[in-house]
Amino acid sequence: MLHKNLIFVLLGLIMISCSGTVPSVGNEVSVQEAEQSNEVAAKQEVSVETFTVQEPESPPLPVTVFEPYMIKRGDFLTKIALREYGDASMWKDIYSWNKDEIGDNPDRLYPYNFLSLKRESTDVRDCEPEFFDYTIQSGDTAWNLAQRVYGDELAWVIIYVDNAQLIKSTDGVLQPGTTFKMRKKLDPCN
Repeated sequence: MLHKNLIFVLLGLIMISCSGTVPSVGNEVSVQEAEQSNEVAAKQEVSVETFTVQEPESPPLPVTVFEPYMIKRGDFLTKIALREYGDASMWKDIYSWNKDEIGDNPDRLYPYNFLSLKRESTDVRDCEPEFFDYTIQSGDTAWNLAQRVYGDELAWVIIYVDNAQLIKSTDGVLQPGTTFKMRKKLDPCN
């Protein structure tokens, strides 16, 4: 009986060690097909397609543009920089952008004149003024007209800017019956 058990153990070991190595009919066909396939592949020329990996596009840099800023009474550059940019130290940038308009003294700003402030193009506001017609009456001056229409006599500058051609054509005299363009809102950006 020991002899029989030993034979079964040996047969089991042989079967385990040989499993998968004895070809069957189906296995023979697939081995032959694989060998033929390998021979065909070896005979064919191998071509490798190359391609370039592109880096993802970075977002475009923000485009900055200049927007007009109307100087208000009591404005000075640090106040404008703090209000418009949240950083009072940017007054130096505002001055450098507008040095031709301001002149050599950065403390000398005139109300109702304009500065150019840099903005990202996505933050630019529509600052196109809307107008109404006003017919000049006898006794009107730019000074009292500015006080009556805009509530500030210093806004005569805006009346002059908006009607410069008419005013120049009459040598600076406001002729009764002349029609001026007056802004519906003094500062359309505000």
